[in-house]
Amino acid sequence: MRVREKYREVRNTLRRSIFVGDRLERNMRNMMTEAIIVFYLSMIFLIVNLASGDLIMSISPVVFIVLTFVSYFVLKIWKNRTLSMVLTLIAVILVFSFDIVVVPNGFAFLWTLAVPLSVCYMFGIREGIAVTGYFQVLYIATFYTPLRKMVADSYTEIVMNRFPIYYFFFALLTIYVMYQYHKSALFEIDYTDRLNTEVERQTAVANERADRLETMSDEVVNALALSIDAKDPYTNGHSFRVSEYAAALARQLDWEENDIRAIRREAMLHDIGKIGIPDAVLNKPGKLTPDEYETIKSHTTMGWNILHGSSSMEGAADVARCHHERFGGGGYPAGLSGEQIPLHARVVTIADSYDTMRSDRIYRKGLSTDDIRSELTKCRGTQFDPVLLDAFMVLLDNGTLDGITERAKTHQTASVKIGQVNEAADWAAKEEAAASELS
Repeated sequence: MRVREKYREVRNTLRRSIFVGDRLERNMRNMMTEAIIVFYLSMIFLIVNLASGDLIMSISPVVFIVLTFVSYFVLKIWKNRTLSMVLTLIAVILVFSFDIVVVPNGFAFLWTLAVPLSVCYMFGIREGIAVTGYFQVLYIATFYTPLRKMVADSYTEIVMNRFPIYYFFFALLTIYVMYQYHKSALFEIDYTDRLNTEVERQTAVANERADRLETMSDEVVNALALSIDAKDPYTNGHSFRVSEYAAALARQLDWEENDIRAIRREAMLHDIGKIGIPDAVLNKPGKLTPDEYETIKSHTTMGWNILHGSSSMEGAADVARCHHERFGGGGYPAGLSGEQIPLHARVVTIADSYDTMRSDRIYRKGLSTDDIRSELTKCRGTQFDPVLLDAFMVLLDNGTLDGITERAKTHQTASVKIGQVNEAADWAAKEEAAASELS
């Protein structure tokens, strides 16, 4: 039973190749290097043989030169390792068989001592066993059969009597060592595969946890946005629409997806400071007094105070604080201008202003598309970043913004409970998919 199990183990080990992945690439480079070395070595032997007038001995170098030359380009151009290996083994068998039996060349059998190690290492353990076995049979047939008379003048009695035995044990030892090397290489491959599998599994777990945290974070942002919009029934859905307009503009500007997701989340919280504004002021139907107007304006700094303490909300804090700054200066709370205003805040400023103009308010009806276009154009370079506004106008003209507005209505209700977090998260996911289709 143990013998049978050992046999299966050896058989299965020999069936597997160690030349996979990076090992295969390195092996092919090594084979090309070997072909170059043998090519130049054969050229040297050819020159020496021709110089000495030994034309028969010149045949072997010519065979090696041709086959190694072809083998190199098979590897270099076709990347065909198997064909290159077959050509090389054919050259080895033909040349050394010719030199041992036909010439015969007493020096040739020394070269065959390199066959077990070189073939096992360069081509594989199975190929090494097969070619070594061939030369073992060749030596037995040449030195222990009537063929012995043909080569008797080229080899001594000691060589003919003992070399097949020596070659057998030398080859056996070499193949055993290479078999152990083959096993260790397979163990390394299997270990690497198991390690990579475990890394992939752990990465998948980490990604799943990150996705859950991302979803939880989105739900928290959605809940905060719902709480903002719930303070003013006339702005129901405003934060969601502004986030989608801002995301559409970011996509129009060819931003990376991570940046698009970031600005969508930041835009959702741009009015979070309104949580601290009294309802009587926020929903006042008449004209605001100067003090009341200052109270309204304070929602920008309140928003920044709420968000800036979190490292993951720094971008949202900047948007909350700066979305009422004006590109030409004169905005609030800091009177910033141009690129002093954070880029994401400049994007949200346009999206926020657009939704404010198109939405009904307690004190007026929403503006028409033509009036909005006119107002946006008039404020180009003064209130709005001209480059960003030009990209936004493309979305206005091609219907992208209208599509977002219409889809928003199907998810908008007269009053939204803050507890409907999952529904809001689904809405945002659908909006992202729809925006991707439009882009």
